[in-house]
Parts: sequence; C-alpha cells; structure tokens
Amino acid sequence: MRLFTLLLFVLVGCGLSSCISPKKAAERYQPRIDSLAVVTRVQADTIQHLTLALERSRGGNDMLLETQNRLQDRLGVQDDRIEELESNLSSTSDQMSQRVTDLRAALVANDRLVNSLLRVQSAAINAFSADIRRAANLLSDSLETKLAPDTYEIAELPGELVLSVQEMVLFRPRSVGYLARGNEAVLKVVTQILQQNPLLKLRIVGHTDNQPNTLKGTDNWKYAALRASTLAKELAETYYVSPNRLLAASQGEYGPTRSNASPEGRSRNRRVDFVFTNNVGNLVRQLERLAATGE
Repeated sequence: MRLFTLLLFVLVGCGLSSCISPKKAAERYQPRIDSLAVVTRVQADTIQHLTLALERSRGGNDMLLETQNRLQDRLGVQDDRIEELESNLSSTSDQMSQRVTDLRAALVANDRLVNSLLRVQSAAINAFSADIRRAANLLSDSLETKLAPDTYEIAELPGELVLSVQEMVLFRPRSVGYLARGNEAVLKVVTQILQQNPLLKLRIVGHTDNQPNTLKGTDNWKYAALRASTLAKELAETYYVSPNRLLAASQGEYGPTRSNASPEGRSRNRRVDFVFTNNVGNLVRQLERLAATGE
C-alpha cells in the first residue's frame, strides 16, 4: 500500500514538473504518506468497530425478535385461555340461571305443599276440638233446666271438658256408696256424651275440703276415691259405659277451687269432677300420617 502510494506520487510529480528521483520523492512525500497511513488505519479500525457494533446490534435485534415471538406465542395462549374461560363462564352462568329457575319453582311447589298441609292439620285439629265443644254444648243444654246453677260448673280446656258437680247432687249426706236422688240427670248426660263421641274418655276425680271426713278408717284421699269408684261402677253397670273408657281417681283435699277458710268455700270444694278427655294419640297419629304421605 505504501509502495503504491509512493509510485503514485512519483508519477504525478513527473507529470506536473520534472521527474525527480525515487529517493528524493520518498523523502519529500514520506511524511504525507505516513499521515495518510495513520488515517487509513484509524478508518480501518473505525470500520472494524462499526462492523462489530453492527453485528452485535444484529444479534440484539435477533434476540429481541426471538423474545417478541415468544411473547406473541404466550399472548396467543393467553387469548385462547381467555376465550375458554369466557365460554365456560357463559356456560356456568346459563347453568346457574337454570338452577335458580328450578329452585324458585321448587320453592313455590314447597310453599303450596306446606300451605296444603297446614290447612289439613288445621282441619284435623278443629275436628279434634269439635268433640269437646259439642260435649260442652250438650252439658249446658241438658243441665240448665235440671240442676241449680250453683251446684255445677262447666269448664272447657285444651283437649278437656270438666263438669264439676257438688256432692249433694250425687251422694247422700256423709255417704260414699249411696247415690242421691237426681243423680240420674248428671249420669245420663255423661253417658250420652260418651256414646256420641267414641274417642272421648272419662276421668272421674273425687275432691274433699280440708276437714276430716265422717267415715271411720279413711282419710280424705280414700274418701274421695271411694266416691269416684262408686260413680264409675254405676256408669259401667247401670248405664253400660265401657269400663275401659272410665278412670276413677282422687285428689282428696289437694285440688280446691275455693278457699277452705269459709263454710261456703269448703262446700264448693266437696265435689266430683267428670273430666272428658279427647284421645290425643289419635290426633298425633293422624298428623304423623299426614306428614308421611304429604296429603
């Protein structure tokens, strides 16, 4: 390269002026040649550096392109996943909507069934209570014209009807085994109620005041029990009431309705209660049958 440059300058010099010797030409143009050589090397180095930089840049671009391609692939996968989720969400939403519709329909049907059961149960309970109400009306109508108002009381309780009759209506004075005249009015209507209402049972409960009774060898418990047993036997043997519907019991002096501090109160406490009870077991069985069948 340096020789070519030297010859070039020699030829140019020979053409422009007179030809000089190569040695003089070399000495004359050597500094210029060296300067140009330095510039050439610098330019060559710069070109080499630029070439390397370009190669690195191309390598970086390739990496960026590869990274971009990978990101595009991942974005494509994410888009597919999003579409799948949207499809699943739409399907789930439709299923939930249908489920809500089905549940609402089931709720309406269940409400109708509950209301139907409540009506049937109410009818069963009303029928259960109707026997007691009819019996109370029969007692009131039958005894109103036959007994003095202050000799009996009628009380209607849940599932029970209580007819309280003073001792003088049913028994002779100071007696537990001899019935008084006029007792038939009470025992006949009691029998009539039991005949008209096969589900009713009768509990006969004797009561006394808190004073000692006149029957030797008996306390008030036994005294009242004897009176209740006499009435139960009379109903079974004379009025043909089934004995399995009768129960004789006693509370003695421990079930007063009045104060024993006065003669009037003690007189009211000496009584017999005819307690009509409906057979609750029948009602329970009927309600259980309704609950089991859904009718």
